[in-house]
Amino acid sequence: MNPSRLAFVGSTHLASPWLLHALRRHGTFEAVCDENPRREGRLPQARWTYTDLDSLLREAEPDGVVLHLPERERHRVIKRCLSAGVSVLIAGVPCTAAKFERLSLIANLAGQRVIAVSPMRFAPAILLARRLIESGRFGQPMSIVLRSTRRGAPREGLDDQGPVPVDQVFEAADLLHVIAGALSEVTCVAQPEGAVLSVGRTTTNTPVSILLHASGPPETLGLELEMRSIDGSCLRIERSGALNCGNGSRVDAHYQPSLVTSDPAVELGYDGLMGEFVRQLGSGCPLDPTTPDILFAAEAILSSARTGRRVQVKSAEAERRPSDPVRGV
Repeated sequence: MNPSRLAFVGSTHLASPWLLHALRRHGTFEAVCDENPRREGRLPQARWTYTDLDSLLREAEPDGVVLHLPERERHRVIKRCLSAGVSVLIAGVPCTAAKFERLSLIANLAGQRVIAVSPMRFAPAILLARRLIESGRFGQPMSIVLRSTRRGAPREGLDDQGPVPVDQVFEAADLLHVIAGALSEVTCVAQPEGAVLSVGRTTTNTPVSILLHASGPPETLGLELEMRSIDGSCLRIERSGALNCGNGSRVDAHYQPSLVTSDPAVELGYDGLMGEFVRQLGSGCPLDPTTPDILFAAEAILSSARTGRRVQVKSAEAERRPSDPVRGV
């Protein structure tokens, strides 16, 4: 079976090097398209280099495209790729939830995929936490605390001027959804230093606390997660990627990546993300039904951060449900 032909569209100097590393590992790096290639000292080694997306889609004929673009450009580029019969992967927000519904229709008609998830969903510690919860080894969650800190996260234009980057909010909403389920409500307080504190509840009535910091000190960089269950168990994921789960002296699970032998592309989830994208290319897999709910949750957090008020999170199922008929008609 021939490896998938993959292309990269966007700013290669802003994208994570581990994303590009995973792209080369799981497919053939066929082409790269950057509208301003001279701003970099060198471009990633690809067979072809383009400054025009239509030329790339027509001449390189990739099986899939990996996007790393400012938020305002993503919806337009995804539509062009789907219209050309090419699936798309984006490690962040693809567009608004309303626009994503229309993209889903286009993708289904074209027989292609739009994968929009956080790479951290595929980090070994997160995958292990999911297995512990799904297997019942970790009891019903009683509380969840998530902390995410970045260092001077770059902003990508006038459309991303919230207290924290929209992709950082999306990552938090994505991880909470895969571990604890959809959010039902959220209340946020934004700080001028580029931080957001959010409290809310999931649809299973589990209290959630989210702290996002866009410009934190170096010693706090990364993601932390702490969950406590009603039976007293505690599950912690450290910034280093280590996981510890137990109850008192009892240890249910332990994971500690080695700084010597660990692959950052694997520990940060990029390897698993790219592997899932390649697996779904041409497989006829349905679109991830959780993406609209994650987008609604991210939009609710940003909306509450602007107003300081409690916001009810919309549900994709409720949005699609037709209105109840009027009785007696």
